[in-house]
Amino acid sequence: MVLNKSGRFKRIRNITLVILFWFAVWQIVSLIVNQPLLMPSPSETFSSLGMLLVTSKFWLSVAFTFYRVVFGLAISVVTGIVLAFMASRSAALDNLLRPVVAAIKSTPVMSIIVLALVWFSESFVPVFSCVLLCFPIFYTNTLTGIRSVSGNLLEMSAVFRVRRKRVIKEVIIPSVLPHVYSALSVCLGFSWKSVVAAEVLSSPKYSMGFNLYATKLYLNTAELFAWTLTIIVISLIVEKGLKGILPKGNTL
Repeated sequence: MVLNKSGRFKRIRNITLVILFWFAVWQIVSLIVNQPLLMPSPSETFSSLGMLLVTSKFWLSVAFTFYRVVFGLAISVVTGIVLAFMASRSAALDNLLRPVVAAIKSTPVMSIIVLALVWFSESFVPVFSCVLLCFPIFYTNTLTGIRSVSGNLLEMSAVFRVRRKRVIKEVIIPSVLPHVYSALSVCLGFSWKSVVAAEVLSSPKYSMGFNLYATKLYLNTAELFAWTLTIIVISLIVEKGLKGILPKGNTL
């Protein structure tokens, strides 16, 4: 127990020192540039963040962006896993989906967002962009997980006439879950980037992306840094929160 506490303290200390180092670098660069319009100092950025935190618009924007990220990820997870299971049992479906998934992977994010602007309302564009970016990752990872299931275990299950439900629960799902967790780990970062980028272009009323765009229009670089810092912090909190929820042994 003492060793665990000591290791945790050292880890917190090291993280704190790294953060302080980069804040010092930021402060030095800001002093060298000496133009808040180009490089605001940490104090100016946190001052802008403090003013944002007391406004209802800030919290509404955070809430709506968070909702779009969660909604987009949920659609990606469900469709990716379901279609992967279907494709694993149907060669025809696998052949049909393979070029579609490859095309989506190769399409630039900006092209996806522009197309979404033509097809959907401004509030759904970020969700659609998130889905198109994350769906292929969940689909391919899940399909890889299914195909990595031990053939020997499946043969043994067939020989001993193990129930299909038990095979799925105790053989297939444990083999697939690490691949799904890996996809989720990758998509958590991608989802925030794609949603915020789509919000910048589609400009829904309450969104973090729209506020980023507004700071550019008004040349408020300190507030731009404040919004960027907020996005990074929330993304990290969500990732660490999910890591704590997931069963031990599954990395995120």
